[in-house]
Amino acid sequence: MGRKSLSLLALLILVLGGAYFWLQRPAPVSTEREPLLPALQGRVAEVAGIEVAGPGQPLVRLARKEQTWVMPAKADYPAEPGAVGSLLRALVEARKVEAKTSNPQLHGQLGLAEQGEQQATRVKLELPGNQLLTVLVGKPAQQGSGQFVRLADDNQAWLIDKSIDLPLDELQWLDRRVAAIPFESVQQVEVRYANGETLTVYRDKAEEPNFQVKQLPAGKKPPYEAAANGMATLFGRLDFADAAPLDQVKFKEPAALRYELRTFDGGSLRGALYEQGEQYWLTLAERDKLADEVLPGKADWAYRVEQHQYRALGTALKEVLAKK
Repeated sequence: MGRKSLSLLALLILVLGGAYFWLQRPAPVSTEREPLLPALQGRVAEVAGIEVAGPGQPLVRLARKEQTWVMPAKADYPAEPGAVGSLLRALVEARKVEAKTSNPQLHGQLGLAEQGEQQATRVKLELPGNQLLTVLVGKPAQQGSGQFVRLADDNQAWLIDKSIDLPLDELQWLDRRVAAIPFESVQQVEVRYANGETLTVYRDKAEEPNFQVKQLPAGKKPPYEAAANGMATLFGRLDFADAAPLDQVKFKEPAALRYELRTFDGGSLRGALYEQGEQYWLTLAERDKLADEVLPGKADWAYRVEQHQYRALGTALKEVLAKK
């Protein structure tokens, strides 16, 4: 056999051998991860209720009401949309990464115990037809993102690829925004105190960085240029510390002050601030031409605010102006 024939034969053997080994190769392993909740896929919009039971915390129940989520135990006050959306998104997108222990005696190490110090947070989703999906949420993964979880009535624990961030308490589940009126849109804030005094801060143009005090005696200046701005910035990001329906709050004393805010585009807000014991409660009595986006608070509710928020309207500016 000639050299050329030997070369062709060797090439043929290589080709056939390569084909054989290619055919005998193991089938590729699928990298597709199994959803944590297959029954939730494509059905997030059908979830009608959510219950969250955290260790040492009261049960929190949220219900879908038309296009919003509310807390029935809080007279259907709106829930924080970001918190609800984040939870549902994490649960529907969660994929199983690695199976962990199925031994109940070891669940506590992952924060997945039924009770005790290492008790899990139980999250229950309500779907039509009385279908319930319950997930026990444990500790976050020690490295990278992810969370340890297991399903109710199933001892198998899993590491999933999503972090499930849950508000710490009932208050954090509520939409706590009272006002978010941009500072640059505020033209004037007037406060009338219970003793008859009035204090007005204003500016003529939105471009002016600081407010002036209308009642300031001639020739007197604020101790610093931005001294009067606090009465307006308060309404730029005002969150409540607690809330209650107005008809349930029985104010024993007249309002400590009444306020009126006006914007450059003709919007207005009127309300009052009450002292009740050692607490301070704000109301939003009347509004005009202010969108819900900048004034999420409700006229038929009272909002407890912190002392420093009360001082922004009640005493801070007066104290500053009184200084010599």
